[in-house]
Amino acid sequence: MQLGMAGLAGCRTAVKQSSTVLRAGPFAVTVPVDWSRDAIIAKIPINPLHTPENWKLYQENEQYALKPGYSCRPGHWAIRLPAALPGGVPRSGEDPGDDPTAPQILIHKADEWRLTLTDGKHEESTVAETLRALREKMETAMDHEDPHLSPGYMDASMEFTCLKRRIGFTGGHGIRMVTQWTIEPDLMISGRLHYLFLGMSDDDSCQIIATFPLNLPGLPTEEKRSHLGRSTANYQDFSNTYDQYTSDAKKWLEQNAGNITPSLQTLDQMLESLVVRRWEQS
Repeated sequence: MQLGMAGLAGCRTAVKQSSTVLRAGPFAVTVPVDWSRDAIIAKIPINPLHTPENWKLYQENEQYALKPGYSCRPGHWAIRLPAALPGGVPRSGEDPGDDPTAPQILIHKADEWRLTLTDGKHEESTVAETLRALREKMETAMDHEDPHLSPGYMDASMEFTCLKRRIGFTGGHGIRMVTQWTIEPDLMISGRLHYLFLGMSDDDSCQIIATFPLNLPGLPTEEKRSHLGRSTANYQDFSNTYDQYTSDAKKWLEQNAGNITPSLQTLDQMLESLVVRRWEQS
């Protein structure tokens, strides 16, 4: 672990360090010191949907089809930052690899996305097709709504997507946004609402997904389900006005962006500090 600058040259009085550099293999990121203390860094191999045995059965009979989960992903470096969880949001009991809003940065071997729905050896598309699709989705994200923008597998759609911003880092760039995974019409909910960053290295060898759950005053919780004069108590009425609620909720979030915790500025600065030039085999 390499610590950030403690103070200005020539100053005799020590200045409390506010940030530190975490390294994950060839990659690095600068994070707030408080977030670094219980950070977990791990290199994780590809986790394909099928075992070799099940893949063989599936080729012979489609009844052996499996449903992908969020943990189906390429080999990657994980930088997990549980201390970044905001106040008021309880810790999830899920394994972070299965949790679509866990506070973490995942740096994937991009070309392996084509293997994740197979047995990890057979490809669903070519390397060129996979990388082109990843980049096209990312590059058009600023101007287009895509409820399935993230390559992470979710049986849900991205709702309330707003506050988009392009972020460059050493070696590439990406798009940040605030969003929430939703299966059916629901309120914006503390902890489920999250910061999402999707990025790629300039050479297309690395694909990045960063997620951090968010909170702010006035945001509904799983227990207190009312917001902006709407409630899910009468679900039929709520469903009938869901489109208008979605629009109103996004405007409310944009107006109150300065009250979000962790702050968007802190998260943006962390992602801007990423050093992700290329995937290096080890």
